[in-house]
Amino acid sequence: MAVKNNSKDNKDPLYRKVTHTQYTGIKKIGDKGPQSWLQKVIVPLDKYFYKGNMGGQTVTDEFVESPAQANIAPLIFGGVALLFVLLSLYILFTNDEIDGSGNEFIYYTLSISILILLFIIYYYFTMPKKEIILNRMDSTITFPGFMWKKNITMPFDKIKFSYTSGGPNFIGAYMLVIVRPDKAGSTLGFPFPGIDCYQDLAYLTWYMDKNRPLPPAEDLDAYREKDFERRKKEKFKKPLYRSQIPTPEATPEQQAERERIGKW
Repeated sequence: MAVKNNSKDNKDPLYRKVTHTQYTGIKKIGDKGPQSWLQKVIVPLDKYFYKGNMGGQTVTDEFVESPAQANIAPLIFGGVALLFVLLSLYILFTNDEIDGSGNEFIYYTLSISILILLFIIYYYFTMPKKEIILNRMDSTITFPGFMWKKNITMPFDKIKFSYTSGGPNFIGAYMLVIVRPDKAGSTLGFPFPGIDCYQDLAYLTWYMDKNRPLPPAEDLDAYREKDFERRKKEKFKKPLYRSQIPTPEATPEQQAERERIGKW
């Protein structure tokens, strides 16, 4: 499917060419089938919904660039592995009372920790740049591929969103994830300011619907007038995605103008 680009003739530094438009192959890990795919619809955002900054490096009416968790994960796991290496060495050199079986366990832990640490160091310095970019004007999202795989850019309406099932007592459940279009069906955590996957995707859908006013967020306030004028010039086209709540303009005057011109 050809995707029209509106991003300054492809010259915007945050523009990324579409790499995938569909899912192919057998999915076994994160893709649990249609029953797990979340609908792109704007649902009510309750009183716990965060309305502050979006936390991105770049936040405008056209793009949101956020730090990819994949860039931070190696540092976290590497730190844990290094901690185990140091603890194992400390125990070996300071405790003379460990018997033979105890020493074997410590050596085993040390060996595994060193291997993991070396692997993480190698991965950190060889992995491709991991990016998360929301392109509102072209309706695409760029997100990291698995491990050494390159970043993926897909049309928003083609992306499968799902959720985590969590552990005991549903700890970690109902967190928003993207199903990658790879053969394994691997997933990527994709949290937003909501309290669960439904509100996260609702907020994301709101932002990605370029025919609606910008969603609530303090760092989007500076762009509301510009965004309104763009949509007015386009005669307030009908929204791309359904909403269960009103999505009004920033002022009553703008709302009246939208209703008069766009009839919605």
